[in-house]
Amino acid sequence: MNDPITALEVTRWLTGHLAALTGIPGHDIDPTAPLDTLGITSMEEVMITADLEARYGLALPIPEMRRHPSIEALAAYITSRAPDNAASATSPGSLPGAGTAAESPAVGMPH
Repeated sequence: MNDPITALEVTRWLTGHLAALTGIPGHDIDPTAPLDTLGITSMEEVMITADLEARYGLALPIPEMRRHPSIEALAAYITSRAPDNAASATSPGSLPGAGTAAESPAVGMPH
């Protein structure tokens, strides 16, 4: 089993990925700003979701990506759903006094 991923790691990776995709320098990308401010096309959305799925091992339909409209919101969602994180969160003894972890709700606002 791999180490759980963090929202910071996802945020950094996604910021770099979007910088490469859009040509916008990474230091100019605000992780709290709506993704649509980057001018991402629907084809690029497909590419982004495919790359996120491949990297983090979870299905990410485009509508779900749109429900988490910023890099930070999307990173939090991915972190909460990543298989490596789910496996460590649900292993016995991973939470003090609990045998299994409670499910966490999706974070974000409809886009």
